[in-house]
Amino acid sequence: MKQAFIHSFLVSIVPLLLGLGFLSSCENDKNKKLRIGFSQCVSNDAWRRTMHEEMYRELSFYPDLSLEIKDAGGNSQIQIQQIREFQKQGVDLLIVSPNESEPISAIVEEIFHSGTPVIIVDRKINSNLYSAYVGGDNYEIGITAGQYINNLLRGKGSILEIWGLRGSSPARDRHRGLLKALEGTEIEIVSQIEGEWEKDTARNGLKAHLLQNEYPEFDLVFGHNDVMTIAANEVCRELGIFDKIFVGVDALPGPFGGIQAIADGVLHATFFYPTGGDKAIEIAHKILSGEDVEKENILQTAAVDLSNIRIMKQQTDRIISQQLNIVRQKEMIDSQLEIYQSQRGLLIVLAITLFVAIVSLAYIFKSLKDKQEINQELRQKNEEVILQQQKAMEYAKKAEEATRYKLEFFTNISHEFRTPLTLIQAPVEDLIQNKEAMAFKNDLLLIRKNTYRLLRLVNQLMDFRKIDNNKMMVKASSQALVPFLEEIMSVFQKTASDNQIHFRLMAENPNIQLWFDPVMMDKVIFNLLSNSFKFTPKKGFIHIHIDEDPLNHEILIRVEDNGPGMMHEDVSHVFDRFYQGNPGNRKQGTGLGLALSKELLELQHASIQVKSEPGEKTVFEIRLKMGNRHFEAGQLLTNSMDNQVLEHDIFFPDQDTLTPKDGKKDASLQHCILLIEDDREIRKYLKSKLEPYYKVIEAEDPDIAFSIATDELPDLITCDLMFQNGNGLDLIKKIKAEPLTEAIPIIVISAKTTPEDQLLGIKTGIDDYITKPFSISFVLERIKTLLANRSQLKKHFLHELPIDTSSSTAHSIDKKFVTVFTLLIEENLHNPHFGVNEICREIGLSRGQLYRKTKSVLGYSVNDYINKVRLKKAKYLLLQENESISDISHKVGFSTSAYFSTVFKNAFGITPSEYREGNLKDKN
Repeated sequence: MKQAFIHSFLVSIVPLLLGLGFLSSCENDKNKKLRIGFSQCVSNDAWRRTMHEEMYRELSFYPDLSLEIKDAGGNSQIQIQQIREFQKQGVDLLIVSPNESEPISAIVEEIFHSGTPVIIVDRKINSNLYSAYVGGDNYEIGITAGQYINNLLRGKGSILEIWGLRGSSPARDRHRGLLKALEGTEIEIVSQIEGEWEKDTARNGLKAHLLQNEYPEFDLVFGHNDVMTIAANEVCRELGIFDKIFVGVDALPGPFGGIQAIADGVLHATFFYPTGGDKAIEIAHKILSGEDVEKENILQTAAVDLSNIRIMKQQTDRIISQQLNIVRQKEMIDSQLEIYQSQRGLLIVLAITLFVAIVSLAYIFKSLKDKQEINQELRQKNEEVILQQQKAMEYAKKAEEATRYKLEFFTNISHEFRTPLTLIQAPVEDLIQNKEAMAFKNDLLLIRKNTYRLLRLVNQLMDFRKIDNNKMMVKASSQALVPFLEEIMSVFQKTASDNQIHFRLMAENPNIQLWFDPVMMDKVIFNLLSNSFKFTPKKGFIHIHIDEDPLNHEILIRVEDNGPGMMHEDVSHVFDRFYQGNPGNRKQGTGLGLALSKELLELQHASIQVKSEPGEKTVFEIRLKMGNRHFEAGQLLTNSMDNQVLEHDIFFPDQDTLTPKDGKKDASLQHCILLIEDDREIRKYLKSKLEPYYKVIEAEDPDIAFSIATDELPDLITCDLMFQNGNGLDLIKKIKAEPLTEAIPIIVISAKTTPEDQLLGIKTGIDDYITKPFSISFVLERIKTLLANRSQLKKHFLHELPIDTSSSTAHSIDKKFVTVFTLLIEENLHNPHFGVNEICREIGLSRGQLYRKTKSVLGYSVNDYINKVRLKKAKYLLLQENESISDISHKVGFSTSAYFSTVFKNAFGITPSEYREGNLKDKN
């Protein structure tokens, strides 16, 4: 009965609640606003503030739009970052007013390609990949201003021009339009001041210009905007300079705008340059509504002077008043909407509360029934889990069997390795003793040592097989522990001395007698010491402590070192077979030694533990029982170690490499190679093979290697990918990102052999990838080829100029100075004002030092070298680019095309146009 009642109630109430929810959802969808992001280049001038006001007033007609403005403060890099922030926020449309055309073009193209509509306002970019442009035709404004000035000066006079930001399209276009309009007249631009659109910048620049002892006389000041022109009027009045004509651009309304300045007699004329803020919002709404829009929306200009100032001022004041009324009406409407929204929200909350209460009541009744169904499902799940456990046990047995077969296979292969390795080792021993083979002794010692390493791995695999088959028999005898350990330590003394490692044994009781299997214990201690020496850095320490634990009737042997330590995850698996720890660690092993040591100790009823702290130390602790009661009778021997070959008996310590008889390097070696490798033996081997042909610098740490690369600037780098204290790919990326070293060829010599590793290396920017083991002749040939190719490229390098090599200092040319000096010139090639002062400031030399340095190293004066680089680049652009000669002259840093043509003809005997036409004819 109750269930029927609840069902009936829900049938009647749920549709009502769903209806309220649907209406709420519809209302929310209706109120959801489309987001517009506006990246403004700068906001601290009246023209930009007027643009913002127009945008917000226009937004009052579109309640479905919202606007967020980010101000870049005149910094192009900040503007790029802010545009990316808008992209991450997922704005529906982006409006951009570029600070500078060139830097902003790429990010605008990227946003446009991603599918987000982009509207460009005021300043154009160097691309047509945008949805719409809103702004005045700055070139046309420049022409209109030039025509007005021509009429005003009656075709004769001089102009002082105050520039906006030179990298922005409005400044360039207004200047070009002005020049176009003044062609054929006797009006000349005698001075140019950098105003960067700012009143204070223009004021300071003009004041410094006028305070000079002599400056070109001018009749008229033309500023790229009104605020800079107003500042110019103020400076002239302060300095007592009158009777000058002041013409600006913008014609903004308001008490501080250009229109008011005309009325006050500060400006003689200004040219209407609308902000387009309202037009940008109107177009944005059309785009977001799916309507078609014009791509180029050019706003018209007009001259404003005393002839029309009264009408213009009345109209602008009336428009401002009407816009303020619109804003007040919108605020009142928004207030009423807020009241409505709060009341509607309260109703929805009450409805939802009622619905939740009803659902909760229904849920209580339904839970009783669901509980029975859940219990039934749990019983079924339990049966499935039991079945899965049985299958898992079967799979585990199969995996264990597969592991056994795998180990048996490796053991059999290892057994086959012993014969050829023995046949290698014996002849090598004979050759080492042969005086006639003395020239190859270093290589023979290296062969002998690595043959022993392979034999040791083979023995370890065979020991595992014996342990698994229960054929490893314990043969314990009573031994003097301290002498036994000291004898094993003796084979490591030379390695410790070479690396300045503090290596010692510390025992409170030097006369301890202990029962153990000497062959097994020799392998255990030898493995632990080999592991410690592998990871302990130079000037570190390795200590062996022997302590007695009478309460537990045990002897403790602790092997402690201050190597890099292990992560906690590695510590828990360090005794697992074939476990190699962190794959990024350069000095990996086979994962056999420690696992074998643990099993050999367990056969003697002993134990081993490890404690390690990353970056601090590692301690291996062995616990051996005193006495011999824990051994079986058949495991005890009365003799000691007679006729037993121990692990350390066949160990060959590092040998000193032989030095060449003359001990001198060839002074004529011209190429320098940086060898980056942290494996000492491979590094020594490579160095010995490269030194007869090249000057070789070694590095085993990535940080040190980078410092050497930037200081020495080698001709080629060989680099491993895996290091104890870093990653080779990260080092290569760092070298390629540094301007001083980005052009140095890099050869990777690595044990990573997979195609994925090689492809990743090539993508990083390396020039060749050689896998280990490698042929030294192949390495030498690749180095020779790369250096030859690089030398060939240098002959055709665009900006390289001949250096005077006849002087005695030719062989001591400061390569780093030349690289920095040339790079600095290339980066500033487009700047006509770049010269000695800027170079001195960047490099940190005085003018005299710089002149002497460039003359002795390059054979040119500073200005001659810059001009030669500019002309070299110009010749390249004339043949490779389709741009006009005027544009090319600006690209290579000449202020005018006429001056460029004169310098070009003086240098090469022909004009730029003759040079381009002559080469094109030769190609045809």
